[in-house]
Amino acid sequence: MDYPIFDFCLKFKIIYNKKGNFIDYLLMHVSDTFFKATNIDPKLISGKKFSDIVVDNADMLNFKEIYLNMIPSTKQRYDMYFKNLDRWYRINIYTDKGEYEDFLVIYYVDVTDIKNNNQQILSEIDENNKIIYLKDREKIYYGDRLTGLYNKNFFEEELLRLDTKRQLPISLIMGDINGLKLINDAFGHGMGDNALKKAAEIMTQSFRDEDIISRVGGDEFIVLLPKTSEETAKVIADRIKSKCESSPLDFIKISISFGVATKTEESEDIQKIFKKAEDRMYFKKLKESKEAKLSMIKFLKSRLEKITYETRSHYDRLKALTMLMANALKLSDSEKEELRLLCEFHDIGKIGVSKNILQKEGTLNNEEWENVKRHSEIGYYIAREFRDAKPIDELILIHHERWDGKGYPGLFKESEIPIVARVFAIADAYDVMVNDRPYKSLMSKYEALNEIRAQAGKQFDPYISKLFIGLMENMEQIV
Repeated sequence: MDYPIFDFCLKFKIIYNKKGNFIDYLLMHVSDTFFKATNIDPKLISGKKFSDIVVDNADMLNFKEIYLNMIPSTKQRYDMYFKNLDRWYRINIYTDKGEYEDFLVIYYVDVTDIKNNNQQILSEIDENNKIIYLKDREKIYYGDRLTGLYNKNFFEEELLRLDTKRQLPISLIMGDINGLKLINDAFGHGMGDNALKKAAEIMTQSFRDEDIISRVGGDEFIVLLPKTSEETAKVIADRIKSKCESSPLDFIKISISFGVATKTEESEDIQKIFKKAEDRMYFKKLKESKEAKLSMIKFLKSRLEKITYETRSHYDRLKALTMLMANALKLSDSEKEELRLLCEFHDIGKIGVSKNILQKEGTLNNEEWENVKRHSEIGYYIAREFRDAKPIDELILIHHERWDGKGYPGLFKESEIPIVARVFAIADAYDVMVNDRPYKSLMSKYEALNEIRAQAGKQFDPYISKLFIGLMENMEQIV
């Protein structure tokens, strides 16, 4: 569901003098829906200081009241009826801190339909002192659509509201899903979304109703726990990690790194507590993210063996064939190591291709073939997330390039293709031809060598093809 067209927002840059003191606001952005909602030409106010806008348009959208009462780092939210527009708005005002600049955001949420129907739109406080938002219109603004949790806007408002002496101790638990990018690259964003939903489900089951669970970033969650000690918060975080371990998503284990911090004294700055939780989470993630990725790669390779013909014996045969050529070509030690890694990880991207396509007997149609060709790109992104494979990420991307330039992804041809990839291409093709595959008939050693001879100068490097054929014909046993 999209926001109604009568919602709109304004974004002002906060202007400070050289001493760091606040001076004014400068209007930097007006949402596309502003004109539809107000019938005011945004050119009249864009690029102007807030003080100048107020002088020229004191009655516009309650600007004068906002300007006189708003200072950086404070927040406001209230409902107001605008007679000239004949509409009710919930006005949300907050500061958005960027990396280099701070901004004041004024967000006008149209609540006219709710007001006109005499429905309750103001927040209600239940017996646990938790704000309840009853109407769908509220959920649109304060809810995360994917997970059903609260969003960043709601968390920030609740952090401000609950930052009182009577709520002490206040604990914050910040969590970040490990390896989400790897899940997205390997299985698609649909699986990544499901991982986020699964994490949200586990966390919802683990906290009290009065705790505020919010998704505040792509893979980040934060939980606000009033009247909760740090020791209790740590126990809860550990319990969630255990639940994630024992409740996998299909065949993927969800891994979350947590950081916990607690405000115990009224004089403490809640934003510093937030930063402490964040720092502790990132410190945990340095170790746990690596472990999660190692576990994921191990799983991917194991699953790949089950759904394809990329077995351990295939990897071993490839290493023997490529080292045979590498020694004859006098390749460097670093090039030999790249070959070993390429043998190990070249087809890791096939984990992102449908099992039905990978195991199909017979010819693939155009759509299926395009899906298969994507495996080199998927493998490239997976390798970039895994330290051991990262040195060959580009080789994984181009290991299906052809000497004549007709390979994929079609970036290189002839000697532009790194020699490691040219050597590997011959070894991989040979091994596929002399071993059973559902889409190819088994060839003899001599038939396979004749095919490589026929493709020299087309699919394969002509010089390395000739070298490989000579080496194989001199061997007494089939590799």
